[in-house]
Amino acid sequence: MRKVNEWIKTHITTIIFWMLILGPVFDCVTSLSIHLLHVQLTLIMFLKILFLGILIYDLFFISKCRYKRKISLIILSILVYMMMYVILIILTKGPEVFLYECQSMLRTFFFPIVLLTLYNLYLEKRLKVNQNYLYIILVTYITCIFIPILTHTGFDSYAYSKVGTIGWFYSSNEIGGILSILFPFLFYYLLAQKKWWSILSIVIIMSVYFAIGTKVPILSMGITFAIFSIAYIIQLFQKKKWKQLSRFGILIILGVLSLLLVLPKTSFYKNIQIHLDFLKIDSMADLFTLDHIDHFIFSERIRFMKTTEQNYINASLSEKLLGIGYIENYATDQVNTKMVEMDYYDIFFRHGIVGSIIYFIPFLWILIKVVKSLLKNTSIPHITSVILILLLALFSGHIITAPSVSILVAYVLISCLEGEYE
Repeated sequence: MRKVNEWIKTHITTIIFWMLILGPVFDCVTSLSIHLLHVQLTLIMFLKILFLGILIYDLFFISKCRYKRKISLIILSILVYMMMYVILIILTKGPEVFLYECQSMLRTFFFPIVLLTLYNLYLEKRLKVNQNYLYIILVTYITCIFIPILTHTGFDSYAYSKVGTIGWFYSSNEIGGILSILFPFLFYYLLAQKKWWSILSIVIIMSVYFAIGTKVPILSMGITFAIFSIAYIIQLFQKKKWKQLSRFGILIILGVLSLLLVLPKTSFYKNIQIHLDFLKIDSMADLFTLDHIDHFIFSERIRFMKTTEQNYINASLSEKLLGIGYIENYATDQVNTKMVEMDYYDIFFRHGIVGSIIYFIPFLWILIKVVKSLLKNTSIPHITSVILILLLALFSGHIITAPSVSILVAYVLISCLEGEYE
C-alpha cells in the first residue's frame, strides 16, 4: 500500500492532466462507438469512475491538508446519501433498474466529488492550475468539428427536422456546454496575441459555432462579446482614450453588419426559421405566448419540468426526501425518463431535499470563495465563464450533471482561486 500511495501522490497531477486533455478523445470514441457500432462503450465510464476512486482515495489516505476533515465529511455524506438512494430505488422500483439509476446518479454526483477533491489538492499546493490546458481542450473540440465540416464526415446535431453538424461527437448539448464555458479563455488569449492569425482563428471558431446550429454556443459567444466589450469600453473611458473608443465603436458596427450579412447562410439561422415555421409564427407578437416561448427558447423544458414537478408532488415522503430517481412512474403506462435539462431542477427532483442539500453545499461553498477571489483579482475570462456556468446550468442543463462538462467546470472554478490559499 505504501508504494501505491507514493505512486498516486507522485502522479496525481499527471492523472488529472490526462483526464482533462483526453476529454475530447473520450467523447469522440464514445460517439463513434454509438454511431458506427450502435454500442455505448463502458470503458470510458469505467475510467471516469476509476478517476473518481483515485481522487477519493487520495483524499482519505494520502492528503494532509488541514481542511481534509471538513472535505472528507462532505464526501462521506455524499457516499452515504448515494447508498440510501440506491436502497430506496431497489425497494420502490426493483433491482432491474439498478444499473440505469446508478449510472445516472454517478453522472450527476461526479461534479461535487471532483470539485471537492480538486479543491483539496489545490489547498495542499499539489495541484497547480494551468490555463493552457483550457486552450488545448477547446481547440481540440473545435478541430474535431471543423475538420468534419470540411470533409463532410461529421454527424448531424439533430436527429430530424433541423440542420447542423456536431462533428465527430454525439451529444450537441454537452459539447455546446463545453464550447460555451471555455470560449472566454480562448477568446481572451487570441485577442491578446494581436496577430493576423488570431483574427482568422476567431472567424473559424465563430463559423464552427454557427455551423452546429444550436442556440447555446451562439448565446454564450454573444454574452462573452458583450462582457468583454463593456469591460474594454469602461477601461477606455477611465483612461480617456477617446480616439480608441471611437475606433472600437466603428469596429463593433462593422462587425454587426458583417454578421447580419453572413447570418442567413448559417445553420443557426436556418434552424430559427424552421422552428418559427413549425410554430406558425407570422410576427414577433405571435411568439410572446408562454407555450411558444417555452417551445422556441427553452425547447419545451418548462413543460417537462411541470410534468416532473407533478410526479414529485405525488411521490412518497421518502422519495421527496431522497429523490424520485431518473425513471418516473416506473411500471405504469405513464413511465417517463425524459430529463428536464435544467440542472438545478433535475438535481432537486431526482435526488430530493436531502440529496440537493448535500449536492449544493460544496458547490455554494467553493462558489462563494470564487466570487470573493474574483472581486479581489478581476479576471474578465474567469468572470464570464462563471456567469455562463451558472446561467447555462439553469436554462440549458448538461453543465454540472454531465461528467465531460462538469470536470471542466470544476477545473475552471478552481482556476479562479489562483493564489487564494488558506
